[in-house]
Amino acid sequence: MFKHPRKYFINGPRVGQGRRGVVLPSWGPAWFGPVVHNPCAMGDGTCPRRAFVLNGSDSPGDMPDRISAALARYLLDRGWHADRMDVHTAQIGMCRVCNACAFKTPGECALRDDGRDVPRLMAQSDLFAFVSGIRFGGYPAAAKRALERTLPNVHPLFMVYRGEMHHRLRYAHRPYLVFVGWQPFPDAEARCLYTRLTERNAINFQADHRTVVLEGDLAPEALDRELAELVGEGIR
Repeated sequence: MFKHPRKYFINGPRVGQGRRGVVLPSWGPAWFGPVVHNPCAMGDGTCPRRAFVLNGSDSPGDMPDRISAALARYLLDRGWHADRMDVHTAQIGMCRVCNACAFKTPGECALRDDGRDVPRLMAQSDLFAFVSGIRFGGYPAAAKRALERTLPNVHPLFMVYRGEMHHRLRYAHRPYLVFVGWQPFPDAEARCLYTRLTERNAINFQADHRTVVLEGDLAPEALDRELAELVGEGIR
């Protein structure tokens, strides 16, 4: 019988270990890596709440970029620890679906670029906000490439979730998901497609979520009102 290297179990994923994490036993083969519980992300009062804003804007200064900056500032002003990653400046390669994050280095991407921080920051957060423009009802290429780098947070084994077959997740903690899409003018069909897409993404992450589609050039005051309603409804 094939014996899997024990080092895979000993090392496990880096996310949540050490100061911020406690390793818990996991079911299934040990070589898939342990399940990690992040006590700070569970809101037990020992750590400030954490947010990760993934800015999928195409270029600096465009509307999604402004929305991301305003959202991060809104959270910081309310005592959150907010991390922000800008896709247009970060070095994020395409996921190769090599499965190294599932078997060779569980929970850790084999690509040595900024994309390795995407699953780590997501796993450590209480709130994961994904902001991007809308292209034909979906995500722009660069934003989609960044979102796909969350694959290390998915466990290679499967489970039944809401009557469907899905990958189980590597970590017990699920951040609250906020999807913010922006389009320059009203497009009902694109809005419907985007809403459906984010709903399916949230099911894959097995997490509660909120989706909002913003349109046109928003003044700072209007943007602040939208963000207050968006964030306040999910997490106060």
